[in-house]
Amino acid sequence: MTRFGPDVLRSIAAEHIDALAAGATLLGSGGGGDVSLGSHLLRHALAPAGRRVQVVPAAGLPPTGLVVHAGVVGAPDVLAERLLSPGDLARAVEAVVGHLGGDLAAVGVIEIGGLNAVAAVLAAAHLGVPVVDGDLMGRAFPRINQTTAAVAGHPAAPLALVGPAADTVIVPTASAAMAEALIRGCAATMGGAASLAMYPVTAAVLAARGIRSSLSACHALGTAFLTRDPAAGARDLAARLGARLLFEGRIDEIRPQLAGSPGCVTLTAPDGGATARLDYHEEFLAVTLDGVTVACTPGIIVALAAGNCAPLRADQIRLGQSLALLGLPALHTWPPGTADLVGPPAFGLDLEAVTV
Repeated sequence: MTRFGPDVLRSIAAEHIDALAAGATLLGSGGGGDVSLGSHLLRHALAPAGRRVQVVPAAGLPPTGLVVHAGVVGAPDVLAERLLSPGDLARAVEAVVGHLGGDLAAVGVIEIGGLNAVAAVLAAAHLGVPVVDGDLMGRAFPRINQTTAAVAGHPAAPLALVGPAADTVIVPTASAAMAEALIRGCAATMGGAASLAMYPVTAAVLAARGIRSSLSACHALGTAFLTRDPAAGARDLAARLGARLLFEGRIDEIRPQLAGSPGCVTLTAPDGGATARLDYHEEFLAVTLDGVTVACTPGIIVALAAGNCAPLRADQIRLGQSLALLGLPALHTWPPGTADLVGPPAFGLDLEAVTV
């Protein structure tokens, strides 16, 4: 049973894509890129021939089977405009497998929040292998070392990047800081975005260190969202999602990010009483209500447009909008000592961590 429902995905077909995309958008916590382009490509890959991508838990693979995690990296505006290439994703995975030798058992999901949830399924469909029902982040995070694999001491390299002209860069070994710098630098050189394959591990390691049932939870969460009563409002939706309604109000001020520091949004309740601050970077990071932090990373924060309850990304927030802020429980309980990696301090916020 997943955190958000009893359904466990056995395969992904065209009829699963809308729910998967909706769930990935919610789990993006306001970031992770636009899921819609990836979902259209996945539908194009699966719908014509009634194809399916097998979904397997890491524990269901041969223990020594190789799993390579696939996704995309780059500027959100470039990813929104450039057509994502399943072939490039597959080439990146094949480059890592070719460097290591052996056979690929399955493709892994780097982050279940945002576009990369769909990108991994696209790669698996193109390669004709299963996708693992799990991921390494439990939401969307901006840095490649913000993973359960990194916490357990597993390096991101060997890794590979593939650009739109099929240019391929293979990094055999690198520290976490150097891997991050190389990935960002190569993506910029490749036009602002690239397909990425990294964190090659055995299925046994992934079963022990990865986050389990992420795709199933994502699909169940998206199904709950899509089957809501649009007229019922944010409080009813929060109950359906197993979330907590944190605040409802109008955006009165937006302070942009400066020199890598988080930005913040100030909201005021309709009655003019309570105020809330929403901290954000590439994703939503924390909600503080009248000076008290009520939700923060690695928990998941969802901003919904008033009226239709459509989820908004951080780059879609505008002055004067009316929002409802929801707090979703994290898919993974991060161990003590990881606040500097995935908690508020990782983003320069001096806030006391709270659990939704």
